[in-house]
Amino acid sequence: MKPEVIKANVGVDISKDDFKVCYYLLSSNGRQYIKGTRTFKNTLQGFRAFLAWLEKRHRYAVVLRVTVEATGVYYEQLVHFLARETGYRISVVLPNMSKAYAKSLNLKSKTDKIDANMLGQMGLERDLQKWEPLSDTLITIKQLTRDRVSLIEEKVALKNKLHALNYSYKPNKDSIRRVKDRIKMVEKQKKQVEKQIVQQVEKDAALKERIDKVCGIKGLGLVTVATIIAETNGFALIDSRAQLTSYCGYDVVQCESGSSVKGKTRISKKGNRFIRRALHFPALVAVKHDARFRNLFDRVLLRTAIKMKAYVAVQRKLLLMVYSLFKNNMAYDPDFLQKNTIQNESRQDASPAYAG
Repeated sequence: MKPEVIKANVGVDISKDDFKVCYYLLSSNGRQYIKGTRTFKNTLQGFRAFLAWLEKRHRYAVVLRVTVEATGVYYEQLVHFLARETGYRISVVLPNMSKAYAKSLNLKSKTDKIDANMLGQMGLERDLQKWEPLSDTLITIKQLTRDRVSLIEEKVALKNKLHALNYSYKPNKDSIRRVKDRIKMVEKQKKQVEKQIVQQVEKDAALKERIDKVCGIKGLGLVTVATIIAETNGFALIDSRAQLTSYCGYDVVQCESGSSVKGKTRISKKGNRFIRRALHFPALVAVKHDARFRNLFDRVLLRTAIKMKAYVAVQRKLLLMVYSLFKNNMAYDPDFLQKNTIQNESRQDASPAYAG
């Protein structure tokens, strides 16, 4: 009796101009085999040709899965097309995740074809998370918040250039004037972008209500919270605090082996850099104005003697609080722990076990 197909997955390695695909099948006897490979153009016409190629080959009573590596922004058009046009289960994996899997297979060479094969096999063996598209509002907010980061970085670069010109030998006055004009222009554009972010949030009453509740935390403003929400798709695919910290690069990396290797403990930073950047200044403000965060900062500083580690701990705490409040649609209450302790003590006093 011929073994039946129990799982089908297509690995996709995509670049600016084209993408290579590998159609993998898993049979009931555990055998994995390739059904077909091909290269398509990274265009709408190429997407349609890819879809026709899949539909011609997929004749099995299983959900077809598609595993795509998140290569810059080049994958976005394809996954949105597939989500709109098909019922396939799409998974988008970060490059560091696929790299770790390839290392486990002891793959020494790296080509687009090898990567497509690897992603096809990865989708068969791993229960990868289903990708969900952002709403139109969150797509716009994500683009705007990233544009704001780009403008801030540009402003810093221009200020550094201005500083170098001012302290150079016989600086050219016209060059200095032009750099100052560019700094003013970038600052103006940054304010315009921030205004547009606020307008986008205000268009969605439910989103604004949740964000306003989170903004009760000292140091967190609308732009910061909107950045976190947009970068995580409103935490739609986040199921745990550990998953969130890993996605944002706040997970702890240790390097120890036996008694001789004692590396420094650090965060991985293999995650969303926009969220970590957004939480940098809010952590400074939270430590200054909120006793809960100040106590956390002091404890970590006392243990490590490194200020940056203490601030990173506060950033992680802020992130987890945003996650909890936003998911549960709750407002921040700085006296929550104290009230909870009093309520627990009242219950204990009323319990027969504690009666005199």
